[in-house]
Amino acid sequence: MRLGLPSTPVVGDRCGVSDRAVAAIALSVLHDVGLITSNNSDLVVDENELRREKAKVRKDLKFQALSEAQALPLKGLYFDGRKDSTLIE
Repeated sequence: MRLGLPSTPVVGDRCGVSDRAVAAIALSVLHDVGLITSNNSDLVVDENELRREKAKVRKDLKFQALSEAQALPLKGLYFDGRKDSTLIE
């Protein structure tokens, strides 16, 4: 059985923690909760699993951002660098 952990590698990436440390933390939490025992070690989390999950989450977020950007009617916005003398109240 595969355990999906989409938020775990993202949080580790945001905080600047290595994949090895995130894997150790996730493994210890699963062990403390009781999902991993000496008899049942199917849910072991390793570095490669976290790297694959991180790449999958990044790809999904990139696809979501691109689809939102393509839905915008605005094609381009250019500034010529001149000072604007418009008064806003």
